[in-house]
Amino acid sequence: MEEMNNKMYPVKDGIKAEIYKLNFKIFPKSIKAMYNGYLENGIFPDRWKKAKINPIMKPGTQKWKEVNKYRPIIFLNVGGKILERVLKNRINHYIYSTEFLNKNHYGFILQTSTTDAIMNLKFLLRKDLEKVKSQQL
Repeated sequence: MEEMNNKMYPVKDGIKAEIYKLNFKIFPKSIKAMYNGYLENGIFPDRWKKAKINPIMKPGTQKWKEVNKYRPIIFLNVGGKILERVLKNRINHYIYSTEFLNKNHYGFILQTSTTDAIMNLKFLLRKDLEKVKSQQL
């Protein structure tokens, strides 16, 4: 909760991020129990599924009447964002604390990139080349 931006735009329910933060400081056990209950029972409240979409004109566009000249900015309820973050953190914890993923999996993994995959491939190829060279001698 602490890393949440206080300027998160409240939608429909009007509850700002700073209100959630203050409540969490005062009632941490109750808030945790509420979110754990949502996750344990597979509930995502309907009021948190609502979004406000604001069309923003793309930079450098002149023809404001054309729909494709806009991009949508979507505002979600803060409560729903918190629940999504809690779920994401739990999934990441499970993935990283177990051997769920292969150690050579690099896509969509924090602090890994295609460079890591290439460096691992380079290491494996070099190792195999040295093995082949030693067998030829």
